[in-house]
Formats: sequence, structure tokens, C-alpha cells
Amino acid sequence: MADYAHMYDEAYCLIKIKEGDEFYFNLIFEKYRDQLFSYLYKVSKSKEIAEEIVLDVFLKLWHGREAITEIQKLESFLYTVAYNKAIDFFRAAKRSPLLQQAVWDVLSDVATTDSADAHLRERNLEILIREAIGQLSPQRRKVFELRQEHGLSYAEIAQTLNLSTNTVRNHLAASVEFIKEHLRKNNALLLLPVSFFDKFL
Repeated sequence: MADYAHMYDEAYCLIKIKEGDEFYFNLIFEKYRDQLFSYLYKVSKSKEIAEEIVLDVFLKLWHGREAITEIQKLESFLYTVAYNKAIDFFRAAKRSPLLQQAVWDVLSDVATTDSADAHLRERNLEILIREAIGQLSPQRRKVFELRQEHGLSYAEIAQTLNLSTNTVRNHLAASVEFIKEHLRKNNALLLLPVSFFDKFL
């Protein structure tokens, strides 16, 4: 009876999970599975990928259950793990041409079936990227714009701005990292393919 009274108390569930109680682990799984899936589906655009990452998240929770009671906010922890695993997936896709093609196929399918939503995402991304560019230092912004809008080579930018090609390269790399961080803070980085910024470097 006491267990029933504590059944949906999260702190109590974590204690029981630490003890290896699968019943309470399943309670937590059922509580958070759908919302994690929804989040991961939004960033991956694939039900299969989202389902796989959800399972990976909870496997990590189960295998690390010895330290589970140290988690202060379980929901935040689960979303952080889910985000990191999604990042890992797209990094793996970047290293694997076959996996990258599979991701592109999924994104293409979504774009054709949900063009209105895709257009809205595109507009939001464009706004966020322009916001980030606007926050660059004047020189970095000029270098980035010459590369992005005018398609100039490193050498051409260097000649135009009287800089070394190495300085141009460093400015572009720093600018890309700044833009990525801005998108990451706005939960938008994962909406872009991993190779999106390659054309600016």
C-alpha cells in the first residue's frame, strides 16, 4: 500500500530504479516517452530515428541507475541526454555518406509532404541566422558577407580587405561557430543538415 501511495512520486521512483526495480523504471518511461519522442521527431523529422534515440536515452538512464538519485530535475536531464544523442546522430551522419543520404531522404520526404511547415522553419532559420550575423564584429561580418553573398574566395576577400588569407579563414571559422551557437541557444541548430555551413568555409 505504501508503494502505491508513492507510485507517482518521482523522487521515490528514482530511488526504486536505483535499486533495480523495473516497475518504477517503466512508470518513468511511460511518463516521458511520448514527449521525448515528439521533441526528437521535430528535430530529426524521422519517426524511426526519434524512436531509436528515445530508447537510447532510457537505456542510458537504466545503465546509469547507480547515480540516478543525484539527478535534480529528471525532465531536464532526459531532454539534455536526448539533445546530445541527436547531435551525436547527425555527427555520425556527417561521417557516413550512407547515413547522411538516409537523413537527406527523410528531410526531402518531409519537405514534399509538409511544404508550408518547411517554409515556416526556413523563414525562422533565416531570421535567426541574420540575427547572428548582425551580432558579429564589423570586420567578421564583412568577411562573412563577402563569402556568403558575393561568393568570393579567401584570396579575393583577403585582397579586398587587405588581410591575410589565414586571417580570413579564422574570421570565417569563428563566425560560423558563433552562428551555430546562436542557433543552438534557440533550439534551431538541429533543423539544419550537418553540412549546411561547409559552403561558408
